[in-house]
Amino acid sequence: MKVVISGLQKLELARYIKQHYPKDIQIVKSKPDFVLCYGGDGTLLYAERHYPMVPKVMIRHSRVCQACARTAPEVILRLLVRGQYSLQEQTLLEAKYNQQTIYGLNDIVVAHASANSGLRYHVWIDHEPFGDEMLGDGVVVSTPLGSAGYFQSITHSTFKQGMGVAFNNSIAPLSHSILPVDSIIKIRVDRGPALLVSDNDDRIITVPDRDTVTIRQSHRSTLLVFFSGKANKRYNIGIGENRVPLCVCQMCGKLIKP
Repeated sequence: MKVVISGLQKLELARYIKQHYPKDIQIVKSKPDFVLCYGGDGTLLYAERHYPMVPKVMIRHSRVCQACARTAPEVILRLLVRGQYSLQEQTLLEAKYNQQTIYGLNDIVVAHASANSGLRYHVWIDHEPFGDEMLGDGVVVSTPLGSAGYFQSITHSTFKQGMGVAFNNSIAPLSHSILPVDSIIKIRVDRGPALLVSDNDDRIITVPDRDTVTIRQSHRSTLLVFFSGKANKRYNIGIGENRVPLCVCQMCGKLIKP
C-alpha cells in the first residue's frame, strides 16, 4: 500500500515503517492509498486540506486527539497491513462567501475582527430568521466530529448527529442549536467587519458590513480508518462513543469532582 505521513514527527514514523514494513508499506508524496496522521486533532485537519477525501489513519502522538485509537502505533500499522479495518465517513461543512468556498471538518467560524468590539449580526436557518439582531463574539458551526472542540468550550456539550450552532459570548441568553444535516445557515454581518475561518486553516476571509455567509453540509466528505470487529474492539477510535459533557473524564467516563 502507498501512504503519506502527516505530522511534525513524521520522520520518526517513517523510520519505523522502513525498518519493519519495507515490502508492505511504500511511503510516497502523492496519490496515496492512506494518510497516516501521526499527531493529534490538528494533524488530521491539516491532512484533510492537503489530501482531501483520502482515508486517514489516526496514530496518536499528541495529548489532544479525539479521533485517535488508544493503542500503540505498532499495533495500528499491523492491523492496517493485515486489512483488519473498515472505513467511516465523516461529513464536512462548507461556507460560501463572495464566490469563495472554504471547508471545515471540525467547524466553521464567523468571528469579530477586532478584540475590543463585538460583532452585530443576524442569523437565518432554512430562510427563517433566528431571533433578532445578535451581539457577541460570533458564531461557531460544528460537525459531530468537531463538537468536542470549540463548540464544547462554548456550550459545555457535544453531539453525535446533525450540525451544531453555538453563539460565542452572546449578550442575549441564547442556547446552542443542533440542526438537521440538510439545514442552511445564513449569517449577515450588520456591524463588523467579521472574519470567516475554518478548522486550523491559516486562510482568513474578511466579511464586510451587510454581507452574508452561507454555511451548509458539503457534498464532500472524508474517510477515517476504523479498526472494527470484536477482537479489536479496544482499538476502535472513539468517534460517536466518547462524546460526553464536561466534568466527565474523556478517557474513563467517570465524573470529575470540581
